[in-house]
Amino acid sequence: MSVAATEPFVLNDPLTGIPLSRVRTWVAIIVMLGGTTFMSLVVTAVAPVMHAMAEHFGQGGHGKLVAYGVATVPSIGIMIGGPVTGWVVERTGTRNLLIAILGLFAVAGSAGLYVDNVFVLVATRFVLGVTASGIVTVTLIMIGEYFSPEMRARMLGYQAAIGAAGALAIIQLSGRIADFGGWRAPFALYLLAIPMLLLALAIPKKASGPRVRTPSAPFGAVAILWPILLLIVALFVASFMSTLQISFLLAADGVAKPSTQSNVLTAGALMVTVGSAIYGPVRRRLADRWSLRLSALLLGIGIVTMAASHAVLIVALGCAIAGLGTGLVNPTVNNMLITRAPPEARGRALGFGYTARYTGDFLNPVIVQPLTSAMGIHAAIMVVGGAFAAGALLDTVAGPDPEGAALL
Repeated sequence: MSVAATEPFVLNDPLTGIPLSRVRTWVAIIVMLGGTTFMSLVVTAVAPVMHAMAEHFGQGGHGKLVAYGVATVPSIGIMIGGPVTGWVVERTGTRNLLIAILGLFAVAGSAGLYVDNVFVLVATRFVLGVTASGIVTVTLIMIGEYFSPEMRARMLGYQAAIGAAGALAIIQLSGRIADFGGWRAPFALYLLAIPMLLLALAIPKKASGPRVRTPSAPFGAVAILWPILLLIVALFVASFMSTLQISFLLAADGVAKPSTQSNVLTAGALMVTVGSAIYGPVRRRLADRWSLRLSALLLGIGIVTMAASHAVLIVALGCAIAGLGTGLVNPTVNNMLITRAPPEARGRALGFGYTARYTGDFLNPVIVQPLTSAMGIHAAIMVVGGAFAAGALLDTVAGPDPEGAALL
């Protein structure tokens, strides 16, 4: 079921054990590694145009709420769609489901090019979230099926790094496209799902078609993962600080040009790529719970740095530090969920993992906006970052790991 011994990147069919052809092997690997790029698209494609979108929908002073909705409603779709698609893929297999949801992703994501009704636009963003969670869940399950545990950690790091590199490119493209075409133009980036759909069609059915039906694992097999899921929620409140709040932070400092904002966001996306790429070597030296502590500390320091200055370069430095933490946390939590869930429950475990991530995304403005109203955006972001940095330091120096830490 894992990589063939004679050629490191020739994959075997998980059902028959027969090696795939070289072309279909690389098509399958490209599809697997490209999965997180589509999750990155959900938020990063619109991150540099949040302020411009708010101005467009600013009738009655509600524009900012609309912009927040466009950015965060996909999180609700992911929160609901993650467990649902995980349950479905356990019963249908990966290939056909992946093809269907890639098509839906392209249609729902590109709706911002022509939809002007707020309610319709927000509804398409919900569908976008459901399909994004499905794409990532399916490709993660494929990695779990094809690769041995040691190789799996490397592939998860590569997948997260490619997703982060894609986010970096998307941020840059989005800002520049918006400079020339307005805030709607970046929604065209969601059509990148179409080339991936064509690649998925080339994967043979025997490699990822319906699998032999096995008894479903009881819900308790997923429920015992609750400590990991709670940690994911908390960490991703911090992780989404850059994509959801930097546009407003920079605008408050008089930096409203989308391409300039995307340059700042690029610093964070670049370091997400670095953090994800080094996960394999880090995992050989640190247990997962120590990797999470390091991630939380980096996130806290980065967020505090963003808030501490009105200079664009310092804000970019903060994004970079926080991005390194995000880069480490993504493959860490995926590996923890894949490793600790039984194979027949991996779909649900990974689905709930993305539910937890985007619960953090959804909670970010719920936490930050009241603080911003009370004390200003710089102070609000400082409070959140300080809480994470202090929490990570206290947890690190508190002594022996608490009861149940062996699960982490």
